[in-house]
Amino acid sequence: MPTFENLVITSQRVSLIPISERFAEDVYREFTEEITRYMMPPPPQGISETLEFIRGSIEGMQRREEFVFVIVDTEGQFLGCAGLHARESSRTPELGIWIKKSAHGSALGRESMHCLHVWASDYLVVDSFTYPVDKKNISSRRIAEALGGSVYQEQEIISLSGRVLDEVVYQIPPLD
Repeated sequence: MPTFENLVITSQRVSLIPISERFAEDVYREFTEEITRYMMPPPPQGISETLEFIRGSIEGMQRREEFVFVIVDTEGQFLGCAGLHARESSRTPELGIWIKKSAHGSALGRESMHCLHVWASDYLVVDSFTYPVDKKNISSRRIAEALGGSVYQEQEIISLSGRVLDEVVYQIPPLD
């Protein structure tokens, strides 16, 4: 496996590359109130919060506790972020994704998660993946279901923005 800093996961329409400060302005601009309405984190209040997130992600990747990627199209245009984060244990990591508003409806989120799922199944030892999502986020639920996921937990949680999320957590098997 290549070192994570040089890792690029590609498909026909997208590439996942390790997050870096080079994408701070894109993340800050696109991680909006609308994008975060079904998510735990709130949108950043300033570019400094985005830089803090990116630096924290890089530190987490250096410790191999998570893998955080920027998603770009074939022309290098920023599309969003995808991640694989430790949850209860390293054998059940959590998948997550967000795609900028202007790219919604293009199935790029599904393609990006498929790439990450294939890579993680090939290179990591996992029992399963988890994928938490608000019940009302139908597009994101379809991503989990396309990866073979099934709901194994339901709960109400309060987001960091103070919203009540009606969360379902999918369990997704690794690929053989």
